[in-house]
Amino acid sequence: MQKYASKDKQHYRSILFFLVVMLIAYLPATSFMFFLKNDAFTGYFPPKFFMSESIKSGYLPLWNPYINFGIPQYGDISSGFWNPITWIIASTTGYNAYSFTVEVFLYVLIGGVGFYKLTEAFDLQPSVQKISALAYMCSGFMVGHMQHFNWLSGAAFFPWCFWSYHLLLTRYSFKVAVQTALLFYLLVASAHPGITIGTIYFFTAYFFFYTISAIHKDRFLHTIQKIGTSHLWFLFFLLLFSVGLIIGYTDILPFFTRGDKVSLIASLGNPTTFQSWISIILPFVTVKNDVFFHTDIAMRNSYFGIILCIMLFVALFNNKNALQYFLWIVGLLFLLLSSGGVFKTFAFNYLPFLGYVRLNGEFRIFTISCFILLSAMELDKYITNKKISKVSLKSFFVIFGVFIGGMTIFGCITSIFNRTGILFNFQQISIQQGISSKLKCLIDVIGFHDTLWIQGAIQLVLLFFVYECFKNRKWHVLVKVVAVDLIIASLLNMPFTGVGRASVADVQTVLNNSPKGIPKPLLQPIAQNDTASAEVNLMVGNWSFYNKQIGSTSRVLYPIILKNTNEYFNRIEQSTYNNQVCTNNPFVFLKDSAASVVELIDYSPQKIRIRIDAVQNNSLILQQNNYPHWYYSVGNRRYPVSSYGINFLKVPVTKGISEITLLFEPKWVVFGMAFSALAILLCVIMLLFLYSKKT
Repeated sequence: MQKYASKDKQHYRSILFFLVVMLIAYLPATSFMFFLKNDAFTGYFPPKFFMSESIKSGYLPLWNPYINFGIPQYGDISSGFWNPITWIIASTTGYNAYSFTVEVFLYVLIGGVGFYKLTEAFDLQPSVQKISALAYMCSGFMVGHMQHFNWLSGAAFFPWCFWSYHLLLTRYSFKVAVQTALLFYLLVASAHPGITIGTIYFFTAYFFFYTISAIHKDRFLHTIQKIGTSHLWFLFFLLLFSVGLIIGYTDILPFFTRGDKVSLIASLGNPTTFQSWISIILPFVTVKNDVFFHTDIAMRNSYFGIILCIMLFVALFNNKNALQYFLWIVGLLFLLLSSGGVFKTFAFNYLPFLGYVRLNGEFRIFTISCFILLSAMELDKYITNKKISKVSLKSFFVIFGVFIGGMTIFGCITSIFNRTGILFNFQQISIQQGISSKLKCLIDVIGFHDTLWIQGAIQLVLLFFVYECFKNRKWHVLVKVVAVDLIIASLLNMPFTGVGRASVADVQTVLNNSPKGIPKPLLQPIAQNDTASAEVNLMVGNWSFYNKQIGSTSRVLYPIILKNTNEYFNRIEQSTYNNQVCTNNPFVFLKDSAASVVELIDYSPQKIRIRIDAVQNNSLILQQNNYPHWYYSVGNRRYPVSSYGINFLKVPVTKGISEITLLFEPKWVVFGMAFSALAILLCVIMLLFLYSKKT
């Protein structure tokens, strides 16, 4: 018992260390001094904000009426609807600029702790475990994708899945099967679809690798029986947890634009180009020179620390075990896949699901994971004196030093010769008022050659300290040097890939202008709905997400859009459809409105009660997307709605006074939600009980 207590104490200290490093490495955002820019608040925050506002008002957030005339919230893959963490935050603190930022870094920390557990499962030294965790937590993938919320959440749970799946294969128990299923569910429920697809391929490869290796060591039937039993339980519980998610995504799949395979041209977009992999040595250089890297800035950085990078190349030449060979091969395959081009073209045509992935750069998380673990194993050999070295480690330090030194000199000389960059613009920076203005000016004036000599000089100093740690076998000092290395790399890149000029407080000030809860919308023409300045829209997304009114006069950019809505806006943009009748009326109106009265009695996103005084038979128009599960009721009878125009809802109205209730009731989805929630809750309680009995 004392052994477990001591080990747990060590783990808690390590986690506290990771937390401190993370807070410093991502200080521009963790201090709330600057907000997470681009897609973070414009794409990922709005649905979470709506969920918390709905729950506070006492409604299940099944239908979001504010995004492009409404979408089924449960089918929004970007929102994390099926992620239990989303529900916990939405139901407690609620989503605001601060809680959303905290959640982002919660996932970064979860990923680091997960890699710590993963390396522990492979019996690596504690110092190696810490170095690996830091490398993953502050990797170029994490730093580069601060704005891509569900890329970070997927990356957070991947090492946990790897850890638990490895246990499932090697130390099978019923407890491990349930635990593995729960972790895989968390990944699928929170991750971008591309990461989920990559995860399927990764673990399929690992399954075959381990099974073939196990068969060589044991009897065929015994191995198959053991692995088969464990996987049956694992898959059973994974399906059990995923009932709601499966029903929800199956429900929307035929109706939204991204439910179909993308075109080949679209699938080749935003790769991590081969030249981008210079970032594993010089990460800062990727923030400039778009022409050279030929991809989005977010897709370039793959850094995971100078020492593990050296060990990666050492492992290439030294003797390797079977797992290291597996990690090399799989890591390189994902590297090729993330590069797009001919490799993605092949995958698009011949491998299932990969034709649905548009952003190939996200596959590099698997390459980075493989390379960190592979390098950590090589580092562990040196620390434990188990190395069978074919080459001198010192020679690798020399090679790296010569290469980095050459880049440093080249960058410095070129900057001086061209009289450009930071060396010749100090005055321009110094006259700026405020930290954010100075930072913006610095970002603008710094050049590609500046990044070479700045990062090169830093790497040479770090290389010296790393070498001294090896020479004197100071492994606890090496951990601290690695922490400093990754902190510097993160801080250099954050202003370019992570944060915008405004503070989190500025963002929250904007959000405070949104009406609280789910108020009754005004019956005013859609064209009169509140709008915001271009600056606000760039900060938090289109104001129609927050004004709590229904409808917009033009398309609002958002990842999820229904096919009929897409057609509606396409025809407006092509001037083949006149939407003035819609924009000149409120979100609910009578088709022939002469001398008729429409009164909104009660409103919630899923239930709208309307009193009508019609002078003749008429049609009630609801400017919400015609999607399955919409009904209307008059008295005690329920009827299906019909279509108005391309995508809106229409309900017949009889002459005189009547009361109509419009309902959105996806009964099977609600059943799936309840079933999955209960299954997850019971299994979490069971796991807590089983782990509490650890002796």
